[in-house]
Amino acid sequence: MKKVFVTGKRGSLSVAVAEYLKNNSKNSVEQISLRGDAWKSENFSSFDAVVHIAGVTPQNAKATEDYDKINTELTRELAEKCRHDGVSQFIYISSMAVYGIAQSMDIKKGTVTAETIPAPDSDYGKSKLQAEKALKALESDDFRIAVIRVPSIYGKGKTEYIDQYQYLAEKLPVIPRAFENYYKSAICVQNLCELIRLTIQEHYAGMICPDDGQISAVDFCSAIYPDKKKSRFLGKLIELFLKNNSRILDYYGAVCYAKELTNVFEGRYRITDFKKAVKQAYEG
Repeated sequence: MKKVFVTGKRGSLSVAVAEYLKNNSKNSVEQISLRGDAWKSENFSSFDAVVHIAGVTPQNAKATEDYDKINTELTRELAEKCRHDGVSQFIYISSMAVYGIAQSMDIKKGTVTAETIPAPDSDYGKSKLQAEKALKALESDDFRIAVIRVPSIYGKGKTEYIDQYQYLAEKLPVIPRAFENYYKSAICVQNLCELIRLTIQEHYAGMICPDDGQISAVDFCSAIYPDKKKSRFLGKLIELFLKNNSRILDYYGAVCYAKELTNVFEGRYRITDFKKAVKQAYEG
């Protein structure tokens, strides 16, 4: 049995990961808040691993400087303390945003491969990449670092990402079968939790780029409205005449990891089918 702590007490992902680890492993799991300075006086020597989730996102950042202060510097301080106290594994929840890849109607441009060099174009992405670099400098045989570059997240009670597909499918009489090989990397909460469990179990170190498989906008729309008919004819019209439309880019543009990047743990972290995860997302 390992002793693990998850950073963040109120964030939905922190709560979900902590609960999952408690219910699906033999590990002892605690949640620790990084608000204020109280955590700095804690002794982490009894812990085997930390899952660092707490941070700011574009949705909750109050000021630009929060990205550097919280995502980068706080991560560095926490890692330095964990290493000093003898914690042997540090799992950092980073983001696909470090690549600066935007949705694209050019599949190659919208796909992250092993050769893709991180080039973040947002303050959020930059802060995450700087945190990764700080962790890399602290890594050793006794302090193993696992970085998970998480794509968009969806799942039970978390619909922000897939709401756009609900809107698209709801407004049209049929689902247009357009750009079906333009994939969207996303991961449901359950699969991310299982990935973290496996990372702890295997004492894994390295870069992880996960997703739920090759899923297109059509797949998401169909999962939300499984009984709605699909039209290849309408899809073809969109492909021929609206490919350069900004709204079409938002809905259908590719932004994904290459398939070979996502096969960590032979894909065993994908325990929940995306259709089931989409359904659960709207069940609350």
